[in-house]
Amino acid sequence: IDVVGPRYLQGDSTRYYFLVCKDVFDQSIYMEFVDSRSMDGVLSFLVHAWQHLGLPEMAQFDNGREFCGFGYSARFLSRVIRLCLRLGIEPVFIPKGKPQWNGSVENFNGWFQPLLLSRPFRRPCDVRRQLRRLMTTVNEQHVHVKLGGLTAAHYRRSKQLRKLPADFTVEDKLPVAVGKVTFIRLVAAQGTVRILGQSFKVGKRLKYQYVKVTIYTKYQKLKVYSKGKLIKVFSYPLPKR
Repeated sequence: IDVVGPRYLQGDSTRYYFLVCKDVFDQSIYMEFVDSRSMDGVLSFLVHAWQHLGLPEMAQFDNGREFCGFGYSARFLSRVIRLCLRLGIEPVFIPKGKPQWNGSVENFNGWFQPLLLSRPFRRPCDVRRQLRRLMTTVNEQHVHVKLGGLTAAHYRRSKQLRKLPADFTVEDKLPVAVGKVTFIRLVAAQGTVRILGQSFKVGKRLKYQYVKVTIYTKYQKLKVYSKGKLIKVFSYPLPKR
């Protein structure tokens, strides 16, 4: 999942953004063109995306505040993270400042923008109309060798997808459900990693190496893994709501 922007329409100073959700297995996409990158807007987008594409086992994000929150409150898990946990999805956050770790969606972003924005638009409704055509083309016309020469839409017809119901709404107060939240982090020279505004000491022997840091909400523990091996465990208290 990614946010692209800001982008501007001709004669309009409003900041617009593309919200993009891509299934890295079958290449299906869902996109929206919005005038805000707020967390509430992202929550609405995720609901729509998972109503169309189905619920994934994992959802990969960068570290934008619209995904993981900001400041002291981030350590108590954002509403985006809580929604993922509520739906049985493991949110995974890539290393900070490393968009290449989101390579599949980043490549798609580089492909669709020149096509879609090759001519100036004056109205957001015009962009949204073209965006619907683009999604139809990608999902229903492009064939993929990995899918046996099928389009993503054709391939999905034989699958039982777990989709959100059409009447699904996000609760105002989302509790922290049982699940996992994972962060990929580069260990600093001091032997520390930063997760949601907090610093954890993992050891200087791991400096400049990537580690996987996972919060287990059931046990309120934060565990650090290097090359698949558990190396550190920290307490991670969470509020009930």
